[in-house]
Amino acid sequence: MNQEKFWVLLSKKLSGEASGIELKELEILILEHPEWQYAIQNLEDLWKQQPPADYAGEEDAYLLHLHRLNEMNIPFGDTPVFTPVMDNKRRARRWYWPAAAVVLALAGFMLLNSQRSSGEKNLVAKQDNEVSTRRGSKSRVQLPDGTVVLLNAGSKLTYNKDFGKELREVTLTGEGFFEVQKNKDKPFIIHTSSINIKVLGTVFNVKAYPEDKRTETSLIRGSIEVTMKNRPNDKIILLPSEKLVVENNTVINKVIDRKESGVEIPEVSVSPVMSINKLNYSPVDSTVAEAAWINNKLVFRDESFAELTNRMERWYDVDIEITDPVLQEKRLSGIFEKETIDQALEALKISLPFRYEQQENKIIIHR
Repeated sequence: MNQEKFWVLLSKKLSGEASGIELKELEILILEHPEWQYAIQNLEDLWKQQPPADYAGEEDAYLLHLHRLNEMNIPFGDTPVFTPVMDNKRRARRWYWPAAAVVLALAGFMLLNSQRSSGEKNLVAKQDNEVSTRRGSKSRVQLPDGTVVLLNAGSKLTYNKDFGKELREVTLTGEGFFEVQKNKDKPFIIHTSSINIKVLGTVFNVKAYPEDKRTETSLIRGSIEVTMKNRPNDKIILLPSEKLVVENNTVINKVIDRKESGVEIPEVSVSPVMSINKLNYSPVDSTVAEAAWINNKLVFRDESFAELTNRMERWYDVDIEITDPVLQEKRLSGIFEKETIDQALEALKISLPFRYEQQENKIIIHR
């Protein structure tokens, strides 16, 4: 029942038909089910798209969705009414549906796809809450304790359904900007593939994409405690305007001699390469470069072309291949804000001559 109510309220919000009470009820439902964020994001993107010039065939597609949902015994509510309207300019028959009907049809279709991919009968059937952001998009998540997390493109935040009752723990894959609510009795803990972060209440950015060479933690305000996964006893305290950088695939081998029965046995200790640096502030507006993405700015400072294209893949939702190894290591600095992928590539060609070809979502860069 909650799920059906959610779709109705969301459709009313998108069409501007929701009352203040309904908007508040929708907000409560989203807080209770943050795993619906991905569906919300998709529906909002579809809603913003301009309608096609010709609506022929849409009624059939909609009725097909209804048929599929009925076959799976998914409740859909009342059947919407279609109203035929004559377009005076085109003199063609067009169909306009109530706003709730359109969005509910899309929601049902997405629900159907979700069930097919997961093989489960219910959309929410996990022990953990999971919020995902696809490439080319960002999401805002408010956790039950009031903590706000902004998720960058291609990121995922996971936490237990009992979050906040005894523990405040989340797992991050990708990049997130955290504004953590203070609670001295329940520290907020973030797990990534290489580090754990413990805070009481602060503002900071964490970038931990598995495909990146580095994991970065950038502290804006407050203080945080960072431990390495393979060195849990060593704690690093970051101060405001500091950034911890951990090289994900680089280690230093230290040989330690110890004696057993009078015989020296070499012991190898493996330590990840890490450094503490100062944050990069923009000279124009004093914004933090490491967190500029929350303001829709892709800032890069002395990055290799390969590292930059990794970020551009997530930013623009494309796949990029650089065929030349020398070209991959060229260093670049700059900022993209409103540029399309074509405009961004043309701008890069000014300082780094190359040619590229694009086939749908795939871009191949040559020397």
